[in-house]
Amino acid sequence: MDAGRPNDDDPEFEPSGDPEALDDTERDALRQDLLDVEVLKEVLGPKGIKGAVFYCPDCDEDHFLAWDLLAGNLKELLEAGESPIHEPAFDPDPDEYVSWDYARGFLDGYESYAAEEVGELSSKLADELTSRDWRVDEVKSLLARLGLDSPGSEDNAGGRGS
Repeated sequence: MDAGRPNDDDPEFEPSGDPEALDDTERDALRQDLLDVEVLKEVLGPKGIKGAVFYCPDCDEDHFLAWDLLAGNLKELLEAGESPIHEPAFDPDPDEYVSWDYARGFLDGYESYAAEEVGELSSKLADELTSRDWRVDEVKSLLARLGLDSPGSEDNAGGRGS
């Protein structure tokens, strides 16, 4: 897990409180986690998922972090070089939280699905336009202006020449 201290699995890691102690790779991973938390909040929040649960070896118990608290902890880690002192949540409903691994897996699937849907839509649009006698170069130009990838081959766009 990238959230929390960057080297939780390293028994020799001691947080220094110095943001310079984080290397570029760790800072990039934390920034990505922060972006992921924002997307997860937008996607899972409306489904009743309030945040993520993490096992804390220091306390020997689970910590339930709402999306905003998790984002705040990641920001603090980026700015100060260590996570703030943590307190367990007061009577959380475990059904309203998911593990970080589950959240990341969900996000990977969500992003892959969205990319597949856009690709399928681009292909259908190209097919429809070429069936209306648009030239392949016109279809590709329109798709490019819309920020969509062209179908894999000209055959996908109806096979009409430019």
